[in-house]
Amino acid sequence: MNLEKELSDLKISSSEIPPNLCDLPVEIVDMIVKKLDFPERVKVGRVCKTLQKMVNRLKPYRVNDIKITFDSEECEMKMDGYTIKYKKPKGESLVKMINRMFDDLITLLPDCQVPNFTIRINGYPSYKLFRSLFLKRVPQPLTVHTYFMKALSSQEMSAEGGDFIKREMLRVAEYHFMDKLEDDIMKVKVFRLEPTEEDECDLLKVIDFIKYFREGQEDIYVDDPELLPPKEQ
Repeated sequence: MNLEKELSDLKISSSEIPPNLCDLPVEIVDMIVKKLDFPERVKVGRVCKTLQKMVNRLKPYRVNDIKITFDSEECEMKMDGYTIKYKKPKGESLVKMINRMFDDLITLLPDCQVPNFTIRINGYPSYKLFRSLFLKRVPQPLTVHTYFMKALSSQEMSAEGGDFIKREMLRVAEYHFMDKLEDDIMKVKVFRLEPTEEDECDLLKVIDFIKYFREGQEDIYVDDPELLPPKEQ
């Protein structure tokens, strides 16, 4: 039965047109919410607490890939290619911006499981805050199979992240340390940790190599900067 047929079968006594979604009969709102796709759930859940509760009751989508990028002014979360951006309004604290992102993360990933998880750090102080808030907001560490951490080499980051992912479930971990070159090109030194043949439960085998990408085209890694595609116009 499609949504139009379901709505036509409902008996609504009032002839007045409701001013907004929250004023519709709960049966109609519930039908609409059940039909929402992935990005629509995010938008509708932000309208009010009632709609957020309805979204939370839905069977969650199976998310396969999450990428989070953040600094002191804004952050971005990509879930299976869908981008959600968060900016710190003037006068507001960084905590509020990161908490808004965690609101969406908890809603869309209630079981805390995702095969691929990437974090790009553009500012170490905000990363420390991110880790602190993660432990307070998210009910348990993420179950992740492939973990990527990206940071500028100048930040001298260590291989962190064990407190918000279940390291015993990892199959591959990569740590990318980036240096900015001319023309928006990033040189990346990659350390890849894989299970050894003797013990598939421990990530002990280390492979390191150099790659390049251009800002705005981070999904395209190449061995030589001459192979990078031109800048997007």
